[in-house]
Amino acid sequence: MTKVTPVILCGGGGTRLWPLSTPRTPKQFLPLTGPQSMVAETLARVSDDGLFGPAMAIGSSRHRDALQQELPSVRLVLEPMGRNSAPAIAAATLLADPDEILLILPADHHIKDVDAFHRTIRNAQPAACEGQIVTFGIKPDFPATGYGYIEALPADSAAKPVARFVEKPDVETARTYIETGRFYWNAGIFMFTARVMRDALAAHAPDILESVQAALTEEGQLDRTLFSQCRSESIDYAVMEAADNISVLPASMGWSDVGDFRAVHALHAEAAHDPVVLRGAVVAPGAERVFIQSSGPKVAVHGLDAIAVIATRDAVLVSSLDGAAGIKPAVSGIQSLGQTLLRADQRQSLGDWLWNTVMPGWAMRAVDPETGGFIEGLDLQGEAAPGLPRRGRVAPRQLFSFARAKHLGWNPDGAADAVIEAAIRFLDGPARAPQGGWAHGFDGQGAINDPRRDFYDHAFVALAGAELAGLGDPRGQALAEEAFALIDELFADDIYGGWVDHETGGGGKLSNPHMHLLEASLRYYEVMGDTASAERIQTLATLFERFMFAPETGAVLERFGPDWTRIRDDRIEPGHCYEWIYLLSETDRLVGRDCGSWLRRIHAFTESHGIRDGMALNVLGNGDAGYRLWPQLERLRTYITLGSPQAPVKAMIDEIHDRFLNKGPAHGWVDRLDQDFEPAVTHVPASMIYHLMTGVAPFVSRPTPDR
Repeated sequence: MTKVTPVILCGGGGTRLWPLSTPRTPKQFLPLTGPQSMVAETLARVSDDGLFGPAMAIGSSRHRDALQQELPSVRLVLEPMGRNSAPAIAAATLLADPDEILLILPADHHIKDVDAFHRTIRNAQPAACEGQIVTFGIKPDFPATGYGYIEALPADSAAKPVARFVEKPDVETARTYIETGRFYWNAGIFMFTARVMRDALAAHAPDILESVQAALTEEGQLDRTLFSQCRSESIDYAVMEAADNISVLPASMGWSDVGDFRAVHALHAEAAHDPVVLRGAVVAPGAERVFIQSSGPKVAVHGLDAIAVIATRDAVLVSSLDGAAGIKPAVSGIQSLGQTLLRADQRQSLGDWLWNTVMPGWAMRAVDPETGGFIEGLDLQGEAAPGLPRRGRVAPRQLFSFARAKHLGWNPDGAADAVIEAAIRFLDGPARAPQGGWAHGFDGQGAINDPRRDFYDHAFVALAGAELAGLGDPRGQALAEEAFALIDELFADDIYGGWVDHETGGGGKLSNPHMHLLEASLRYYEVMGDTASAERIQTLATLFERFMFAPETGAVLERFGPDWTRIRDDRIEPGHCYEWIYLLSETDRLVGRDCGSWLRRIHAFTESHGIRDGMALNVLGNGDAGYRLWPQLERLRTYITLGSPQAPVKAMIDEIHDRFLNKGPAHGWVDRLDQDFEPAVTHVPASMIYHLMTGVAPFVSRPTPDR
């Protein structure tokens, strides 16, 4: 009989297995049920050369390295972004021969009885060859509420016609399903010929098939720009619930989707013949039914039973075993933990101020209607300040800010889109320096008056492109890629490492543009998952550790010679220290580099030396004893992000509101105070919107849909 081609779907986040499963290392790459990762176990299950041909795997480009490590001999198709199972299956059918039998397998399921699994596959082959789309139905042994169900029609054949697919039921409905003997759990395992599924997609989801076909390159990969235009849809909704050639093959093979910690516990308890499952440095005297695992702190449990306790270096989850399938609200809550440090009235009032006053005002004024350039600031009446020299960094900062605002849900009547389009036009035209890259400065009329290229400016172009790419806009990818390439071409120091400003910095090195290059790289990696960004992040973290961080004090240094020798001044910027804390925590989160020691030492230094009368100073060491708004916002973001219950966040917000926000012009603020906390400003700088988007927007009430 014709061999079967396994197609392993490697997407999915496994959010019900947090904190073990994370976006960086999701469930399929974890050894949850044995010594191998789940995706490696899935591949091992289809290694019988007599039954299976060479396997194909479809997964995220951000997991390229993990996929290559776990599936070294498998043909990989990398998705630039997740689009659910229908586009992935469409890609597999288009890459296969029309009569090839494809077996679609989730990468993160467990099958205890592999022989029974193989028998089921052999039993499904005749129906698949006859033009059926065969789905594997698991015979239910309890009224599960976490699975979809398939109702089968009576038939003498092994594969039975499907009457209907039903969503996850409540427990009473699930009991009635089981009593009929006609319902099976939907395992998400399918078999069909490539031709049959292509025809089904053409009939029921032609847009998906056409989008994927257009996106496939000659190398069998998916073009990001074209694939981004494909809608996201599951194969169940796209085909299975609409087609009339669907059969279900009942199967008993010890299947589990390992969807939550109750399922993980059940597998380990059965294997060990012991319902007390303890993994790592844990104890639970007297427990009768528990799953406790720690890869971080020691864990002791006393007087509790029927629970799951999962501890990692970063987080701890405690849940009842029987309620483990419902942890999503808790996981969502922990991910927005910082918001609980604000009072409800603060979240609402700051949100109203930001989304209903500041952003509409700046959307109307940020772009110079006569030149298409970007204004440098507002005067104290809240209108565009005339005559201010315009810095090259403002346009990309505004592009980032309004793209981030759109990402967070603010785009009333296309207001964010309008600024985004203006920024793209400006960066792609008038802002271009004659010798390549982007110019450093413009006069009040928007004409270039400083054609030099600056590292800091280009880092913000890369950040703006990364944020735009996060909206699925292919122009963002192109902009970020160009900026990263120019940064290496214009500023990279191949002798001493890092990047250097030859045109604007006199050949010295500054930590601040390196910091924003790290920020851009982190955001681009979060969006794209590309290897180049991951490598750049590691390089920047190493440079920080070797040169920019002062271990003797815990401070972040600002200025260096070309060879990274310290310039003998004592200038320290508390705001930059707080920014580094946040970005290093993101480095830990996204690429797994342990930055905890740096975070604690920078934070201890800055809180000890950079705060006066409850406010972050602008600069230490050069006589500037005033206060600007942005260091307060960076301090606030650090506290909220780290989620410290002792953090004086509520008091900080009240102080920021009273001293900076409540005294500014319409849709503005007071940007600077002198050492006596009196306003010391002549205008409201446009570049501050960036800090509002990073330091305030994620933590306040979201914009209402009609605004």
